[in-house]
Amino acid sequence: MHQEITCEIREMILAGQLRPGSKVPEKELAEQLEISRTPLREALKALSVEGLVTLMPNRGASVSVVTRQQLEELLPVMGVLEELGGALLCARLAAAEDRAAMLAPLEALHAEILAGYAACDEPRYRKANKGFHEAVIAQGGNGELLEIYRIALARMHMSRFLAEKTAEDWAQAVADHEGIIAAIRAGDGPLTGRLLRHHAEHTARRAVLNALDRQG
Repeated sequence: MHQEITCEIREMILAGQLRPGSKVPEKELAEQLEISRTPLREALKALSVEGLVTLMPNRGASVSVVTRQQLEELLPVMGVLEELGGALLCARLAAAEDRAAMLAPLEALHAEILAGYAACDEPRYRKANKGFHEAVIAQGGNGELLEIYRIALARMHMSRFLAEKTAEDWAQAVADHEGIIAAIRAGDGPLTGRLLRHHAEHTARRAVLNALDRQG
């Protein structure tokens, strides 16, 4: 039950139902989830470890705000994790009996990324983009890596409230994805890893930090 509640609240944060900087409405949330305050507070403690919630002594909890420094520190970590995930994915693809079936979810998510971009639908694009990067790690088959990555991804995903892509940044991100999926199709682990790492450490970094600079 504890894990289910934690997952539900995490999804509320990532969906924007609980916004960065806002106080967590514990009473209303407990009523909505039909639980007591005790398991709710245990879930909030778990989310505080993930960096999604900030606990305030005698004042409850608030949804964490991702700072520029945190993003600067987080993006290289994401790059290293994705580089490893890409290499593991390609190794599994090389050994797969049904390579097409293993590629199918990634192909579908890539197509959705392109569709979101073509429609200028940024929420659709973000959802598919998040799903694609998580699927790359998941398909690599390393459960520990996936667990660590999901925590980092959740914190990174919160930065979307701070960042609206420029047309140039968005076009570069899509171009990156075309290169990444091509490398995955070719089964080139080193290239896939390098492209994923570059995407995190350069393209995503530029888009997020440029958005923060525009906000002053």
